[in-house]
Parts: sequence; structure tokens; C-alpha cells
Amino acid sequence: MIRAPFDRLRVPSKVGGKVQRTPSSEKREKKMDKDMVGVIIETLKEKNIDLVVTLPEDPTYPLTEQIRQDPFFTAVTVTGEGHGISLCAGASLGGRNCVFITGIAGLLVGSWALAQMGVLYGIPVFILASYRGDVSDRSGISGDQLNMFNQVGEPVLSALKIPYRIVEEKEKLKRKLLDAHAACQGYSTPLVLLLTGDVLW
Repeated sequence: MIRAPFDRLRVPSKVGGKVQRTPSSEKREKKMDKDMVGVIIETLKEKNIDLVVTLPEDPTYPLTEQIRQDPFFTAVTVTGEGHGISLCAGASLGGRNCVFITGIAGLLVGSWALAQMGVLYGIPVFILASYRGDVSDRSGISGDQLNMFNQVGEPVLSALKIPYRIVEEKEKLKRKLLDAHAACQGYSTPLVLLLTGDVLW
């Protein structure tokens, strides 16, 4: 039986003719700020990562939107997580520097493709993913959903033998990006940076 998130169904009350919104009815979705967007774009350019594959989602929207407007990048939007992982894998085999930008939900849905590229074929696929469900997540989706991401996200990556790192401090973002990309190429396997904390929220 599905439990309805009753705290999100409250009807705003009117006081003095004006709508008074309760905290639960306010939009709490937060997105990546422009400084973090700038650091990521600068680092991608530094490593000549000019092919960016994206699956649209709210937390990283400022990043993917800025990338689409930058003529340095070729931005490809996919409709499925497995498509994005496979596209990046093919580009990588062809010698193209690329990155897949998605969310933790996308990694879970694309786990079959991740297993193929990692365990079976050993293809380097560099992935940046928003870490919904981390304790710093202040997004407006249901607590049950966030807890599910928290409980299964990292264990799934570990079970698939996919190296990953969590990035939550702004001052460490650039170094983590450089290290992760180098390791992805060196290990010849998909590698994930989970973005959270001050970097994302």
C-alpha cells in the first residue's frame, strides 16, 4: 500500500485575503550555483572534455543549460539512462573525451549498462551524478524516495564494481574532478562522482 505524503497536501490558508503558505507547501528545490557550474565547465575544458551527454534533471539543470549554450561543447540530450551510458562508451572507444551528467536515480535505472561497460568490457565512462538522498539533500521530493536513494545508491555502485567518490566541499571540487577523470582513464572502467553538499545544494 502506497503511503500518501500528507504533509505535502496541506491547502494554504487565507489570512487577510492573502495566501499563507506553510513550510511544507513552499518550493524547496535547490540547484547548483553559478560558482560550481563555472568550476566544472573550466575543468572540463582543461581536460578537453567537449562531448557532454545529459539526461535532464533539476539539481544539475544550471550546469547542463550553461553547457548547451557554450560553443566549446557538443551537448547531447538522451531520453534513457542506458542510452547515455552506451553513447559515452562508444565515444570513449572512438577516442573522444566525454562525460555523462545525470542523477543517482539515473545510475540505478542504467545499472545494467553500467555493469556491461565496467565488469564485462572495461570501458572508461566518466559520470557526474547529483546525489539525491544524501543527508544534505534539501530537495522537495518525498522522504521515502530520498531514503531509498540513500539506502541503495552506493551499495549498487559497489556491487557493480564501479569506483565512485562523493564530492561535497566546494574547495575540493576541481581536484576531485581532475583525479576522477584521470582514474577513469587509468582504470578503464566507468567512474562516478556523486555531487552533494555545498557543491550541489
